[in-house]
Amino acid sequence: MPQDGHCPGNRQWSFFNLFVKGGGILSVLGNLFKSKDSDKQEPDKQYNEEIATEINNEYKRRMMERKPFEMQMRLNMEFLNGNQYLDIDPVSLSILDIPKLYDHQEREVFNQIATIHETRSARMTRQKPAMKTRPASSDDMDISAAKVSSMLLTSSWADQNMDIEYSDMIPWMEVCGTVFLKPIWSTRKGRVIGKRYIPDQNYLNGGEDEALPGEIQTEAFDQQLGRGLILETIREGDIDTCVVPAFEIFPDSSWRNGMKQVRSMIHARAYHVDEIEDMWDERVEPEQVDVMTLQKGGNAGGLGYSSAGFRAGVVSLKNHAVLKEYYELPTRKYPQGRFIVVAGTKTLHVGPMPYMIGEYGEPDIPFIRFVSIDHPGCFWGKTITERCIPIQRRYNALRNRIAEYLNRVAIGQWYNPDGCLDEDSELNNAPGNIINYRNINGAKPEPVQFPSLPVDFQREENALLSEFTSISGVSELSRFSEAPSGVKSGVALGVATEQDDTRLATTVTNIANGIVTLGKYWLRLYRQNVKEPRMLRSIGASRDVEVKEWYVSQLRSDDVFIENSSALAETPSQRRNLVFDLINAGLFDRPETNRFTEDSRQKIFQMLEFGHWESGAEDMALLQKSRAKRENHQFMTAEVMQPMPIMDFDDDVIHLEHHNRMRMSADYESLMKTPIGPLINMLVIQHQDMHIQRFQKAQMQQQMQMILASAKAVPPTAGENKESKPA
Repeated sequence: MPQDGHCPGNRQWSFFNLFVKGGGILSVLGNLFKSKDSDKQEPDKQYNEEIATEINNEYKRRMMERKPFEMQMRLNMEFLNGNQYLDIDPVSLSILDIPKLYDHQEREVFNQIATIHETRSARMTRQKPAMKTRPASSDDMDISAAKVSSMLLTSSWADQNMDIEYSDMIPWMEVCGTVFLKPIWSTRKGRVIGKRYIPDQNYLNGGEDEALPGEIQTEAFDQQLGRGLILETIREGDIDTCVVPAFEIFPDSSWRNGMKQVRSMIHARAYHVDEIEDMWDERVEPEQVDVMTLQKGGNAGGLGYSSAGFRAGVVSLKNHAVLKEYYELPTRKYPQGRFIVVAGTKTLHVGPMPYMIGEYGEPDIPFIRFVSIDHPGCFWGKTITERCIPIQRRYNALRNRIAEYLNRVAIGQWYNPDGCLDEDSELNNAPGNIINYRNINGAKPEPVQFPSLPVDFQREENALLSEFTSISGVSELSRFSEAPSGVKSGVALGVATEQDDTRLATTVTNIANGIVTLGKYWLRLYRQNVKEPRMLRSIGASRDVEVKEWYVSQLRSDDVFIENSSALAETPSQRRNLVFDLINAGLFDRPETNRFTEDSRQKIFQMLEFGHWESGAEDMALLQKSRAKRENHQFMTAEVMQPMPIMDFDDDVIHLEHHNRMRMSADYESLMKTPIGPLINMLVIQHQDMHIQRFQKAQMQQQMQMILASAKAVPPTAGENKESKPA
């Protein structure tokens, strides 16, 4: 862990499992609720203190219940960082050093856990998940809405830099067993839509200008009022998602089997009191907050020298307090649930649950849980690190015993009969050393002769390395980029690779399920908070930048799936081999020479869960379909109330097909029952008639050309002038 105060974002690991992060997600929450004064309840002082006491007592209870799992997480992190002569004291529930048994004991660390952790994390972060949305039905409008939702998910992933968050989430999950993503609605994100002047609370609290009006227009900003006003930027708001380590989360019970069984949750994080005041306009008293920092380790090496390693130590932060968010699902007593924010002994906010992200639009807790290995009946997941700790301890002991044997052989030991060595002589193995001795009964100092190292040491080392592979599921092929011993054929190498993928399958499935839930929460947050039309910017398969307007009514379906879930654990070589197989199968041949139609090719790529790169650039048919669908959208939204002209480059057949599909949809039938329905139907028919007339005219011209071409090809009969031309 980085030293206190030197990590990015001022994030620190608290002794009570809290992280300090300047600004951050709670700042956004504070700003969100400050802007909704009508929703904020102002309890009286006695009720305020009762709420704070209730939340603080519940926080302490949950902390003690989670303590054993927390100790295991901390031990996993120490082993990953190379501090492997530690253990958990089951009585005091703390991490203790394992002392040396004798001075010359070797205490080197041969860290196999780190390579296993890095390999698994690299395999799972190499390919980022791609979220898509399935349409609610086969109707054209539902298909178009599903495409808008898919584009919105892709755009949100890019706007929030989720590639970085995803790469940060996987290592946390692999070392602690559990990690969380927290999606919320942020009023500080999104496009700037205006600015306004608001009273400066600090200036008002000084008592110099208590007569400022409650609503201040831009024109009222003058030199006199400028002293008490702040220019605030107004944004349209957007999704904000952050990674939350397991150390910050306190469920109502550690024996819940997943988020569905959790009824309430506390998210606790340490902040400076000035940050809390900035977020919630309340001054709280500092409290003792202990954080973990790096301190120099003790004697951990061999032959008594000190190791240069570091391990976690405890220091106290000044002027900090623990900010606790309490989320409670709806109950009979609280039908809308509860959202409470407490810092120290003060209640900063009491209100209903703010996020309607449940399956049927009901309130839900805004956290997505990711686990490395499921622990049935327990809220906290397990890790490969935890399983490898006993093997790592024995492996260190074996390698250090071998090192001690080599030290004895290299440095040497002596047999020294009593009284045969002169007082000025010294027994050592220094080159050129002269040993003076008295020959007493033929005895003299002699070096100790050591036997060869037993072969059992080598057998034990090989057995332990094999256990690392079998327990972790990461073979030598993945860890060291070399074939396992005895494996030489390509088939055997393929089997070894598939075995690695099989062991990762459970973790990859857990990640995919969590990302699906994240996509659903995003769409539900947009449905809850977006009121006006918005612009969506995306990059198509042909690298064209597309900007389109979307409405919240288009977010009909939240049936999210991961397009490339099976590829999250694939290696680049596997991906390349699959592409070569597709080339040999002819799926990239030209449409006129391929046995597959263009629609069949696209369907095959969807079944293979491929992204846009396999489809190649958009061809003309896809562009024609897209234009026809845009025209349908204009008809359905009544944007055009006069005959829509056709363009010279329009494909009449494709346009007629998609216009007829629109007329056969249920949405079109509903539109026909409205007062403007007959007028829109007449405009559609006129538009189709223009396509039909041009298509018929083109067919007639083509037939005439065929007749003329066939007439030219007929040879002249006998007696006719060969140079005469047919009429």
